[in-house]
Amino acid sequence: MKYSFLVGLILLSTSISMLRFDSFQVGTFYDDAHYIVLAESLANGEGYHLINYPDKPPENNFPPGWPLLLAPLTVLFPDNYIVLKGLALAFWLASIPLIDRLLALYLKPPYLQLLMVVIVVNHGLITYSVRVMSESAYLFFSLLTLNLFERWLRQYQQKTSYGLLVLSTIMALFAQTIRTIGLALLVALIVYLFIKRYFRPLAVVTIVIILGLLPQLWLNAQQDGGLISSGYQQQVFGTHSPTEKITQIWSNIKKYIGENKIVTNLLIPIFGQNFLVTTLTNLNVVSIARRLINSGLLVLILLGIMLVWPKFRISDVYVGFYLLGIISFWNPSVATAQARFLVPIIPFLYTYLLNGLLWLIRRIMPEHVHHRYSLPIVVVLSMLMVFLLLDHNLQDWRTPARDNINDLSIGTTWIKDNAPPDAVVMSRMPVLDYLYARRQTVDYPNENEPLDTYLVQHKVDYILISPYVQMPRSNQLDSFTANMLLPEIQENAFHFRLVYENSVHGVSVYSREGYD
Repeated sequence: MKYSFLVGLILLSTSISMLRFDSFQVGTFYDDAHYIVLAESLANGEGYHLINYPDKPPENNFPPGWPLLLAPLTVLFPDNYIVLKGLALAFWLASIPLIDRLLALYLKPPYLQLLMVVIVVNHGLITYSVRVMSESAYLFFSLLTLNLFERWLRQYQQKTSYGLLVLSTIMALFAQTIRTIGLALLVALIVYLFIKRYFRPLAVVTIVIILGLLPQLWLNAQQDGGLISSGYQQQVFGTHSPTEKITQIWSNIKKYIGENKIVTNLLIPIFGQNFLVTTLTNLNVVSIARRLINSGLLVLILLGIMLVWPKFRISDVYVGFYLLGIISFWNPSVATAQARFLVPIIPFLYTYLLNGLLWLIRRIMPEHVHHRYSLPIVVVLSMLMVFLLLDHNLQDWRTPARDNINDLSIGTTWIKDNAPPDAVVMSRMPVLDYLYARRQTVDYPNENEPLDTYLVQHKVDYILISPYVQMPRSNQLDSFTANMLLPEIQENAFHFRLVYENSVHGVSVYSREGYD
């Protein structure tokens, strides 16, 4: 019965994922393009480099774990991004039994089964299972780490053994090569064993971690990094004072739980367009309802955390350090509070939410009746959440994001079909455009850099003029391209020839003709 239920969950999530499989064009999330380029670099034996550039610079930000997993597929299925998305989906589906096994330590049937139905249709989890992003792979290996540790812990209480503990630590080490935040797993292992006074296992874990991190430390040191890459080191620790760091952390916290309501909307999508929001809007109470629901859910999650803490498990320690890690992240160039950062801990947030709700029901209702009403209340609320999540997924299926975002294939596919194999293309988004042009790419020059000198220096053959990838889709060029670069190209018709144009998308391609 249990295995039939898990198979049903996997089939349900697979069905929804397949509906949304083509919702996003590969490359439009920026990071996915980097992962693919790096995977091809590893597969070609060229090291960990951005091989789309002629000079193939080393990569200083993205950890290598996910590109390493993608690399074999880029060899077996070259230029086939569907297969790469399939790998991300496979990791998500493989995570479902691991989630069930782990949450069984917190919840009893049938509450566990109800929560699992909610989890497998969660909009955020499915969104990142159909992108060439690292979230699904990281989720799988982090859950595998926690499951192996719990299994070791049960065995260790009966007999002394370290095999599963070592394996768990190795999985944690690999998880942090997929996403740097995986360091939270390593810290959680050490802290948990220390608090529980398992000193011999602690020594074993510490030795394995040190041995596992030594190569990483050496490689990062070559790029002025340390325990983490130089890029992420700057984003987490690159502040001038403790006060500035505290301000950044507080700003992130407000975005997650207040201003942007990221946590609440990721668990229950009540802030988009759905029947519930429409009804509340018609009743002129939508603003008040949103505040109450957001506050109520956050209180229940916090309550759930407090309830499990007296008998905390390794997962609870991990979630704590994970949250500390993501609120410490700061990069002025991107949104530092993002829903995708919470994806790996969605199952635990749901668990805390349900535990908090059950505790509240027991306290509100008389003792002799609460057991009679707890399950029906949870069933009704779970089905409402499932309905909202399914509606959110179906909306994305009917109106996929790719229809409202710039198409990277415009202009680039012309280059792929017509440009010589050794051509160099100058483009606004060189890593992204490489995926579809399949020609080496370079950035636009700086505003004060002479165009003719730059073109000669980088041996540019084609210039791709296009807007930034943005949502909603726009054919408007950025200020530099529209006011400086494009006019200079058009004024020098002898040196540049228009070979492709799509005015609807604001894309054009010029060949460089007259430079020596």
